[in-house]
Amino acid sequence: MGELIMKAKVALFSIVLGAALALGACGEASSSSSDSKTKENKVTMSDKKEMLMEANEKVDLMGTLTGAGSHKVSGNVTIKDNKLMLSDFVTDEGPDLHVYLVKGNNVADGVEVSKVDLKAKTQSFDVSDKDLSKYDHVLIYCEKAHEEFGEATLMDATDESAMTTSMVTGMFSGAGSHKVSGNAMIKDNKLMLTDFVTDEGPDLYVYLTKDGGVESGKELAKIDLNAKEQTFSLDNINTADYNTVVIYCKKAHETFGQAMLNS
Repeated sequence: MGELIMKAKVALFSIVLGAALALGACGEASSSSSDSKTKENKVTMSDKKEMLMEANEKVDLMGTLTGAGSHKVSGNVTIKDNKLMLSDFVTDEGPDLHVYLVKGNNVADGVEVSKVDLKAKTQSFDVSDKDLSKYDHVLIYCEKAHEEFGEATLMDATDESAMTTSMVTGMFSGAGSHKVSGNAMIKDNKLMLTDFVTDEGPDLYVYLTKDGGVESGKELAKIDLNAKEQTFSLDNINTADYNTVVIYCKKAHETFGQAMLNS
């Protein structure tokens, strides 16, 4: 009887020991599998970053900064070798100016790169972690005021046709008894007014027109009566359809001045 009990204990011990060894092996396999997945994730993330950097190294873009609205911003933008570079950079002062890469001139569809130095004419920012294929504009944006100060349309610097940007200009003259003077220039998909002076009016807007016809023209924006330099975006506008810039008072239904455009 004692011998039977001893055999039963030995058998039970063997079963328990076998189960413990099996569980240990499972734990080791699970741990090994978890470690393997972690390593795979790290390798995947590393590979993606390396692939993004390699793709960005092929990017060679350039653009010219102009002010937005009444703000004065100028300089050049170059994106090359995973760097975004500003040169000859000048801007109006703002409390919180940042440089953004955006799609279609909309900061909501963009990514913040860095805060800009208001006094530095040459600045460089690392963009190796940004997918540069997604963006076609650079913005100078005031985060505190939620206001765009300046922008640049990006072009392929290796494309000779893109480098040769058409430009048309004209000189303002007053209409009737109104006095309007200054210059109008269309370049890089923007209309720029320089040395601009106008009689005061209650509701003055700038239009692109064909031969001065406001009814068939394209309203761009309300003008600033006191700003000598103003810039307006011409995105999604076929400027070839128009040949005259008109300053028009909507309230009085009256043209104050116009500039015929010539290449």
